[in-house]
Amino acid sequence: MWFTKKTTLDQVIDNVVDIHNHVLPSLDDGAADLDVTLQMLDWYQKLGFKKVIPTPHTMLDYYGNDTQTINDCFVHTRNAQKVAGTYDSLLSHAASEYMMDDGFERLIDENKLLFLSKKNLLVEFSYFQKPHNTHDLVFKMRSTEIIPILAHPERYRYINGLSSFEKLKDMGFDFQLNILSLTGHYGKDAFAKAKLLLQHGLYDFCGTDAHRPEHLELLATQKVDEKLVILTEVLWKNNNELIKF
Repeated sequence: MWFTKKTTLDQVIDNVVDIHNHVLPSLDDGAADLDVTLQMLDWYQKLGFKKVIPTPHTMLDYYGNDTQTINDCFVHTRNAQKVAGTYDSLLSHAASEYMMDDGFERLIDENKLLFLSKKNLLVEFSYFQKPHNTHDLVFKMRSTEIIPILAHPERYRYINGLSSFEKLKDMGFDFQLNILSLTGHYGKDAFAKAKLLLQHGLYDFCGTDAHRPEHLELLATQKVDEKLVILTEVLWKNNNELIKF
């Protein structure tokens, strides 16, 4: 019988940047308050992250987030950290994870967006149905030099087969892996797709999508196939390039 060598996901995390998380307090379904935020930042520090780019949800009719509310919360959180004397250098800058819903095009037109870098924007689809005007939205983004990074493509159940993912790449999306998908945290379907996309080199970036401290703890405790962990190393390195602007 052949055995697969396993290791924890944090083995390739060394001085890297997390580009997808919900660490800011009381904005969405992530950190409930500042205490939880500080617990999460403590884990980021333990795990070896050098920077964290918060990406709270922006979606029509949910949470009420916009550039102002997110930036205000970011500044408040940074100030609270300074008072506490902890983690001040860990938070990089405020960004957001944008649902490609009926309100998204207006945000593009009005240039009311928070980017991961100069032109890289984190976006997501609904888990229940894909956007009806995906091509038009990607064309509009690309025409204004915005590079859309699609969060956790492995988690959309209605996207199946390698060719379907390749069409999204050809359309103009970069892909971001949710690292916990490799643990089966989101189910067998997400795991199988994450493995497929990773082995075919279709991912560009990696993120924790952490909503609470327990998600980060899994990086240090949950063991997965070492070969898959090694394949994520280049994705973390790509993350680091995003903040060089």
